Amino acid sequence: MSSQGKPCKEESSKVLLVEGVNDCHVIMALCGQHQVPHTFGIYECGGDKDRILRRLNALIQSATPPEAIGVVVDADTGIERRWTSIKAKLSKNYPDYEFPDFPHQDGTIVPGTESLPTLGFWFMPNNQTEGMLEDFCLEMVESQAHQVAKDSVENAQAKGVATFIQAHFSKAIVHTYLAWQDEPGRPLGQSITSQALRPNTETAISFTEWLKRLFPETQN
Repeated sequence: MSSQGKPCKEESSKVLLVEGVNDCHVIMALCGQHQVPHTFGIYECGGDKDRILRRLNALIQSATPPEAIGVVVDADTGIERRWTSIKAKLSKNYPDYEFPDFPHQDGTIVPGTESLPTLGFWFMPNNQTEGMLEDFCLEMVESQAHQVAKDSVENAQAKGVATFIQAHFSKAIVHTYLAWQDEPGRPLGQSITSQALRPNTETAISFTEWLKRLFPETQN
């Protein structure tokens, strides 16, 4: 990953496509904490769930496709539904890929061919349950603090002073918790670096191990 230019718009022979800037900065912070080798670029797709798949398709079809492409997407509409939709579109266009029936718990990697890049898929938060980036980050909050933040959010809802939609419940909890930390309101990525969000959860380690397997260091 480059530290120069636009670190969330980096194109290279190995690239990780993510939905938005927050995803990019969370992943960069985790890679720093877990010493993930700088073997790939991260490209954020403007928070557009459809754009990430359009870009994946364009990269596969390009004259010189990357060696490997990873995709990190939220499973906020249900992991089985999301995987079925992605798999159906890719299988139709690229029948040589062999996709598993279900995403792997530790992150899915689909081998490439002579003309097709290797593909990787991670569904936030953990490839198993419905959720989003903020659910992944909530696992990094100590359990008592998590409960206190959750109670506060529910109390705000009960008193009618909260306006967020229920789909953003976990987002409200994690940002409530971060509002109470030193330098309140830090973004998610900076909060991992500062250890307000603890990056050594089982899911975070599984995620960084998936990155290492998908984008291995080149052997000289």
